[in-house]
Amino acid sequence: MSPHSLTSRRRRRLAAGVALTCAALALPAVTSPPSAHADALSPDRITVTVDGAPAYRLDGDLRSGGITVTEATPDYNTNKVQGQGTLSGASGGTATVRFGLSRTLAGLSGTFSLDDAGVQISATVISGVQTPSDGTVTWQGQGTVKLDGKTSTRTVGFTVQDRHPDPGDHAIHLVHAGQTRVAILRLPDGYDGTPLPALFHFPGLFETPLFAEFYGRMADYAKTRGFIMITPEHYGTGWQGVSGGQPGADVDDPGFVSALQDVLVKRFNADPRRLYASGMSNGGFFTSKLACENKRFAAYAPVSGQLEDQAACHPGRAVPILMIHGDADPIVPYSTATAAAPFWARNNGCAATTTDTDLPDTHTDDGTTVTRHDYNGCPAGAPVILYQIKGGGHNWPGGTPYLGPLLGGTTKDIDANAVIWDFVSRFRLS
Repeated sequence: MSPHSLTSRRRRRLAAGVALTCAALALPAVTSPPSAHADALSPDRITVTVDGAPAYRLDGDLRSGGITVTEATPDYNTNKVQGQGTLSGASGGTATVRFGLSRTLAGLSGTFSLDDAGVQISATVISGVQTPSDGTVTWQGQGTVKLDGKTSTRTVGFTVQDRHPDPGDHAIHLVHAGQTRVAILRLPDGYDGTPLPALFHFPGLFETPLFAEFYGRMADYAKTRGFIMITPEHYGTGWQGVSGGQPGADVDDPGFVSALQDVLVKRFNADPRRLYASGMSNGGFFTSKLACENKRFAAYAPVSGQLEDQAACHPGRAVPILMIHGDADPIVPYSTATAAAPFWARNNGCAATTTDTDLPDTHTDDGTTVTRHDYNGCPAGAPVILYQIKGGGHNWPGGTPYLGPLLGGTTKDIDANAVIWDFVSRFRLS
């Protein structure tokens, strides 16, 4: 069957409403210069004000402690401002600030207090918290102020600049190509600002980051493995430039990804030499496209969505790539994987032959087995590997099947999260 007929068949199924969803270091042969990043993150910065006479203002970086500011899917809004820290007081001593805000149905609410020598401020925050930019939280309202020995109700305000993000979920908001774009990322347990690797995951058609996480548990996997997990949201129904992407105005998805790479490096101190890409279905197609174009990723792992347009793919380097695909996939045929794999093997200078390994059938009741195909003769820094899920459908291996059995079998013999991370984490740009 020709690639054109495969694409046509797939589009007919898409039109019928079928959703594509989920879900030793070696050096690549050719590398590109990484973006610069800071050696360490700046401390959180706090501003506190009291209006009236006498007025009060405290503005400075935390000297100890920290304020945790996190966001959450599905709405990417701030859900927590909590913690305490010390900073230089207005009179040269030490001031202590405390925040205890969490999200309710009415928005962020909770308590705030400050102690600075002869100044004590306390406030109950019920509403009015603003987030003018990522990692910045502001509020102004009525609070109890003890100043110069007098206690009164005054207008107080605070601004928290979360310049040293803490473990947990964080949102990124960008305006790119005229459109507001968003992504959610998880910083792992123990994150302290030290440069860490980061894995991008591109969701499938109609799939939000929330659904991608529900069905694949990628961020949960990353939480204890010491890497940053970021899941961008596509514009419309899918990633543009590949099958299933919503036609319309050019939103420059590749440029959006590049902008996210910049944010990861600058705000979260991600290691620019250890950025990786994965994706499911339409997101797998997009991951494969990025392998042709984006030289800032060190390795790639598309699942159930392989390279479509070989003639337009000119990586200019050997590309470490891992492919996972079910041979009973009713949406994206396995033949697309067996066509893409030889292309990457030729691009990387591998032989045309493979070493095939049947993996243990650890879950005999799931109706699947797994065979790993390793292309022979590849450079050490640019292997090509195809995992064939025999009997597998259009689902994330090891995850929760989307639409139950309608999209085919889901193997439990491998966990795609572990397989992908074990592969990509071997590589880094020089």
